[in-house]
Amino acid sequence: MLGIEQKKGNDENLCGRMIAYAKILPTPDGKIGGSPFDDMIKNGLLTLEGDFRLFSQTSQRKSISKAMDDKLDNLLETMEENGVELPANLDVDAMKERLHELSNMEVIPIPARIGNFSKEEDILAENADIYYIGEFIGAGQAHYCLTTLPIYYQAIYREQTKRQEMEFLNEALSQIEAGEFVDTDDLQKETDELFPEGISLNNFVGDLSKLLNVRVVPFLLATENDDEYDKQMSKFFDFMKAYPDAADIIRIDMALRELRHQDSNVARKMLELSCKKVCAIYDEDAKRAQEIEQQITELLK
Repeated sequence: MLGIEQKKGNDENLCGRMIAYAKILPTPDGKIGGSPFDDMIKNGLLTLEGDFRLFSQTSQRKSISKAMDDKLDNLLETMEENGVELPANLDVDAMKERLHELSNMEVIPIPARIGNFSKEEDILAENADIYYIGEFIGAGQAHYCLTTLPIYYQAIYREQTKRQEMEFLNEALSQIEAGEFVDTDDLQKETDELFPEGISLNNFVGDLSKLLNVRVVPFLLATENDDEYDKQMSKFFDFMKAYPDAADIIRIDMALRELRHQDSNVARKMLELSCKKVCAIYDEDAKRAQEIEQQITELLK
């Protein structure tokens, strides 16, 4: 659309993290600089990235309303301190209520920032939905295009997330009616298969941390050969298909593959952090998941 090229990802299943970039061409006089955005350009690339996966939507309206109340209270207090007389018929509560009505709409926050990439291959190596918006003479129009793209991206991502939640709810309700839920003990029995057919995160109601650390990780580490490992890991991916960030499951897989052939402190730490993040997301602890993600980023440096 409009010359935007998707370099990586699937528009039908957005991952929640996006990177958009443009190539900045020199002006006819041979210069790239000359705009307020010069410091944002790295080796002819202007990049914007945003991560919408862990953004808390539930508290957004409350936070805005509280911030507005605080600002209004501070303003009125300052006016009184400076001797400014307030209108006798001023109804502060009614004013707050009106402000809440004006702000009580679907809020689309834009937690995006300028990226620090100087090579296109470094951008494409990132785990994200990646978009190339084209070449621009100077950074002004490129910056405008880049900063508007996250609005559309986030709206579509949130719509997809809502639909997935509805599908999950419908599936959960049908499983409740059929009595098909399983807990941790059901999946820790000694069997030749990691998971029985038809079992997934959607119908699991137990302790995921215990399942990963007591059943999944030891089972996969103990598989006899790589072919068997691939078979069982495929079952793990099927089990986790409802989990929102496949990159975490891929990291668990990579760490396990390395540990199966040689001991590695980095791989062990990556395995530990990835399992913890999966459990934090499963427990809907966004703050904890974000903290762990930062530790993973530091480990990958």
